Amino acid sequence: MRSIALLVITITGITAFGCAGNNTIERDGFVLERDKTEEALAKLSRRASFDFGCPAQELQFTILAVHDDMGADMPKQIGVTGCQKRGTYAMEFIPSPAGLLETGWALDAAGVQEM
Repeated sequence: MRSIALLVITITGITAFGCAGNNTIERDGFVLERDKTEEALAKLSRRASFDFGCPAQELQFTILAVHDDMGADMPKQIGVTGCQKRGTYAMEFIPSPAGLLETGWALDAAGVQEM
């Protein structure tokens, strides 16, 4: 009976790891949920391109902090550099009955800085 329980735990662990591994990416030392991270970076790319006055393809992103719940994480603070400028953005949330809702990326108080 003990062998069966161990086998079930092992198979469950492998299955869970396999599923999580298919939809994750590693970036800047964090394991992130792939789809939501790519969506977040696309939204931030549009916002930062406007704030920096810089084409999106010239921007570089560095994940600085994540929402670290169980499983793959989501970026919550990202550093952006490009066109000789830099800034830090944080994802803002509002509470709702369904949990927290993203409201968008907010540039920190320091704003866009020249490098």
